[in-house]
This record gives sequence, structure tokens and C-alpha cells, in this order.
Amino acid sequence: MPIAQPGSLPLRALTLGDYFTALFAAIRFSPGVFFGAALIFGAIAAMLSATGEFLMLRAFGTSLMDPTVPIDNFVSGSGVGFLATTLLSVVTLVLGHVFNWAIYSVMIARSAIGVKTSLSQGFRFLRGRWGRLIGVLALMLAALFVLYIVMILVGVLTFTLIFAGVEPGDFGAIFLGFITSFLMACLPLLGAAYFVTRWLLIVPAMVIEDIGIFAALRRSWRLTRGHFWRTLLISVLFMLIFWFVSYVIMSPLLFVSFFVIMSAGTETELNTTMLIVNFVVSALAQIVGFIVSSMSLLVGIFFYFDYRFRKEGLSLEFQQLAAQHASGNTADRFDTSLEEQTGSNDESNDIIPGRYSAGLQQAPSPGFQQPPQAPGPYGSGPYGHGPHGPPNPPGLY
Repeated sequence: MPIAQPGSLPLRALTLGDYFTALFAAIRFSPGVFFGAALIFGAIAAMLSATGEFLMLRAFGTSLMDPTVPIDNFVSGSGVGFLATTLLSVVTLVLGHVFNWAIYSVMIARSAIGVKTSLSQGFRFLRGRWGRLIGVLALMLAALFVLYIVMILVGVLTFTLIFAGVEPGDFGAIFLGFITSFLMACLPLLGAAYFVTRWLLIVPAMVIEDIGIFAALRRSWRLTRGHFWRTLLISVLFMLIFWFVSYVIMSPLLFVSFFVIMSAGTETELNTTMLIVNFVVSALAQIVGFIVSSMSLLVGIFFYFDYRFRKEGLSLEFQQLAAQHASGNTADRFDTSLEEQTGSNDESNDIIPGRYSAGLQQAPSPGFQQPPQAPGPYGSGPYGHGPHGPPNPPGLY
């Protein structure tokens, strides 16, 4: 009998309320994957960022707040170290988001049919796909670079045309010219928002369906067709919510750190207090920000399954898989006994729902061999396997 919601997602077209409930249900279903992956990359980025600020404060102390200090004083070994660690921190954050986006895509797919995913299993699913993810990252950075260039060119061109006939003493016209130039420079952001929204599903499509980067771009474009405004508005709503959550979490910490710094007596105590407090606050801010932003990745993945449920009827296939999984595993889901149930770390449990769906209308990859059709916990078909057979075609993992 089909199950309406065996796991984190309702197996039907999702409403706005479903996005909120599924967000927390997915995290509760596989907390090890979500927090583990977020903490790995978030902690590395936090340590790099905090170390850079520590080096800067240790070298210059309170002179950072002195406007009379020449800027040349900051171009030194510590200044270069600060810039280097900050750059490494940003690179780590971007890499972490791309890789976590892929891991969370598999986590959501499995949790939708009631199958848990471990952290080691999440990384195992990415085996052989790191190159594609790095390619996506390179494509994103190239697009961002092009966007900045276009914004600068539009702004400079507008500024030049406006100020061509403006008198030097006409401050009103000068102010209006700056405002107009700024607004014109921001126009490319509207086009960028359109393409980002249409290509928001590239990573889930690439990982779940095991396709290339450009095929995933086309796939995302097709899935979001007719859902542009819905995707954009829900994304903006969650972005504002997550920003507010980060602000609420960090505000008390910043408030306390300010009073701790102000309570320092001598200049030596002030420098020491600033070093310690800034290191702790910077590290915590990076970790909290990375975890909260990782939650936004889940929303993008929900769009992917929502639109496949709507356009391809994937929910019916997920209901069947969930029913087969439930009938094939009668052990208590909260029972941790290794003797009675298969753990999520077991490679025989490596199933990615939605990969060989009929809705894809694509041929299996070269070298595909149909697994044995003996009865198993997932029944027959592309997800089925015998008691001793592999869960997926050879060579996929």
C-alpha cells in the first residue's frame, strides 16, 4: 500500500508549508550528514578566517582603529597573511557549499522514502563525481566574474555619458548622476537573478540522475519552466528568514563580546582581550553562518523533487519504493542493534531514488548490467537486488 509520507518529504506536489516542515524533518532524519558535512567545511573556514584576523590584530592591535595610521603600515607580513587566510576561507566556504549541496541531494532523496544516510555514506556517493562538482564551481566563478565585469562596464559607461555635459559645481546633477550610474550598474543583477533561478537545480540533477554539467543545466531549465516566480519568491523568502536567524543567533554573542572588550583596563589587556574575543567570535560566526546557509541548500533541493513530483509523477515511484522498503525491513527504526537490521553504512543499502526513473527517458549508462531480480527489500527493477547482489549497476560507485 502506498505511503503518503514515509520520510522527510510528502510524496506529492509540495506547498509552501511543506517546505518549512520538510526542512526540519530532513535534518532530524539524518542529522549526522547535515551537521557533520557542515561542520567539516565550516570549521576549516572558521579557523582560517579567525587565524587571519588573529594575525592582523596581534601585529597592529588598537592601531587598526586609529585613522591617522598610514595605510602602508598594514602592507606587511601580517597583512599579507590576513589576506591569504581570508581568501582560503572564502574558497573553503564555496567548495563546502558545492560539495554539501551534492551530499544533501542524496540525503533528501533517500530520506524521502524513509532511508537514512550516514556521513561516510554521503561522501561515498560522491565517489567519481568530484570532477563534475569542481567543474560546477569553476562555472559559477566564471559567471560571477563576467557579471562583475558587465556591472563595471555599464556603470562606467553610464557615468561617462551623464557627466559629459555636467558643470563641476552642479552638485545636484552630480548626485543624480551617481545614483543613475549605480542603478544602471545593478541592472545586470536582474538578468543574473533570472538565470540563477532557472539553473538552481543543476547540482541535484547532476548528482541524482548521474548526468554531466551541461545536461544538468538543460535539465534544470526544463524543470523550472513555468515555475520561475514561484522558485524566485520562495527562495527570497527563505533567504530573508535565514538572514534573520543568523542575526538573532549572533547578536547576543556580539553584544557580550563588546562589553568584554570594553571592560579591559590597560592597553595590554585590551589587546589581549581583543585577540581572544575576536578569534572566538569570528570562528563561531563562520560556523553558524555556514550551517544556516547550508539549510538554504535544502530548500533548493526541495524544488528539484517538487517539480519532478509535479511534472514526472516521481512521487508514485517513491511511494512504491517506500512501501517495498517498509515491507522488507520490519525492524524498529529506532533499534540500533546491528544483529537485527542493516545499518546505513552498509554498502548494500546504497540506493539513490530517482536515478533510473522512467521520467528521465534516458538510456542507462554504458556498461550497465541489470542486477538480479531476486526478491529483496526494494523489490525488482532498477532499484531491486537479490540478497547478495549490489544495489546499483557495477561501476557507478
